[in-house]
Amino acid sequence: MQRTVTSRLGPALCALLLCVTARADGALHSLWELHGKHNTVYLLGSIHVLRQSDYPLAPAVLDAYSNVKSVLMEVNLEEITSAQVQAEMLTSAILPEGKTLPDVLGRERYERADALAHEVGVELSLFDQFAPWFAAEAISQQQLTQLGFQPEAGVEMYFMERARNDGKSVAGLETVHDQISLFQNMPLDTQAEYLVSSLEQAHDLPQEVDSMVHAWQRGDMLWFENQLQSELGRDPKLYQSVLGARNRKWVPKIEALLNDDKNYLVIVGTGHLAGPGSVIDLLKKDGIGATQR
Repeated sequence: MQRTVTSRLGPALCALLLCVTARADGALHSLWELHGKHNTVYLLGSIHVLRQSDYPLAPAVLDAYSNVKSVLMEVNLEEITSAQVQAEMLTSAILPEGKTLPDVLGRERYERADALAHEVGVELSLFDQFAPWFAAEAISQQQLTQLGFQPEAGVEMYFMERARNDGKSVAGLETVHDQISLFQNMPLDTQAEYLVSSLEQAHDLPQEVDSMVHAWQRGDMLWFENQLQSELGRDPKLYQSVLGARNRKWVPKIEALLNDDKNYLVIVGTGHLAGPGSVIDLLKKDGIGATQR
């Protein structure tokens, strides 16, 4: 599950590596409503990479979009096209001079990772100059691509294009730099463990992503909560840096939107909306109810 909920961290990283199926009225979606005095803020859970077959999006989701003037995402994807951001993303993916992936992993761990990578048809040596986190993300993205998942088919990309065509504003809850820093600031040994753990789960990825998409399509947040609890037990520090800490930073920004007089659609990874410490949970603790639609 590390490779499907906490991995695929965000649309910025998906772009570097390069919503919901319609259903009957009355079914739940990965969509919530918050009400201010003069406006509505919609929270939409996202999967950052999808298949074309996962479209069209549910009418409830499209209706929410039609009711807003502004869209907020984890990051403003338009930032990614700047030369400065592209250079920062590439720099963050490469190991410091004099270090290689075999050096960082050590002989025994590298041999284990290499064997696991071969099992899914990947030559690990292609990533010997790259940071372990990048190798993990790149290998997983390759697998997802083979399964038909593409960043350009993700929820954020879909709504960014629509907002651009419809003249709606797009902004980010954080910057691309913030997302890059999540991994760049991770100790290399922690990154190494992350890579090995990711490869150990590679064979289960096809089944996992299908289960995740199906849970997301039916708004099954208990499924996401159970998976995240498993992640919390496996690596609490990674869980907190990837989800918990970011949720706490986002909530005041979301709450501030409720003081406006225009409606907003806020799109974040669905894992950020599930379970204790989630955006939904933190909002409720602040006395702000969120109704799932």
